[in-house]
Amino acid sequence: MKKVLTLCALALSSFAYTQYELHPSFKAYFKDCSLLMDKYYYINCYDYNYKGTKAIAYKLEAKILNQGHIKKRPRFQEDTNIPKKYRTYWEDYLRSGYTRGHVVPNQSMNATPQAQLSTFLMSNITPQKKDINAEIWNEIEQRERYLAKKNKELEVLNLVLYDDKPKHIKNNIAIPSFYVKILKAKNFSECYKVPNNNNFARFDRNYFKEDCKKYID
Repeated sequence: MKKVLTLCALALSSFAYTQYELHPSFKAYFKDCSLLMDKYYYINCYDYNYKGTKAIAYKLEAKILNQGHIKKRPRFQEDTNIPKKYRTYWEDYLRSGYTRGHVVPNQSMNATPQAQLSTFLMSNITPQKKDINAEIWNEIEQRERYLAKKNKELEVLNLVLYDDKPKHIKNNIAIPSFYVKILKAKNFSECYKVPNNNNFARFDRNYFKEDCKKYID
């Protein structure tokens, strides 16, 4: 397993963020990675077989979320930390039937241009059904920001689950079957598991709640 440390000089000068340190209860999900990438704002467990992430963790802080957001979205960028044969590109998604779904949400990590740009790396993107992306998953992403503000800070773990024999879009990018979001504060935890299937897009958020003990101690 390789580890890449990405410490952009611009990121280091950021007044808003400090380098993310993996929460102890999340560490088990970052051992079986083809490439373990420290992106300063988050940590990404990338899998070459899927050409996609299996787990991404980060921390949200109320003081940063309350500073405001950058409205203009940057372009998606290939992740040059990944060997070329395992990289993905924005054009891989054209006419695929899937959107470019952020794992670390743009709205959760865009107080500075550098933080926002990190969420537009293609290594942070997976093939996600349009209605799931726009509806229930967006609602759960809003929930993480609400809980971060309520609790002052919030640890977040995203798990991307794949079938044993997943289907693929262009460039042999595996299509996830489920998305799991684990939200952990000091004396609080809340977890969701959502199928990557448009039929579930408008279900009530509570339908997808899971016992967090399935995932973390």
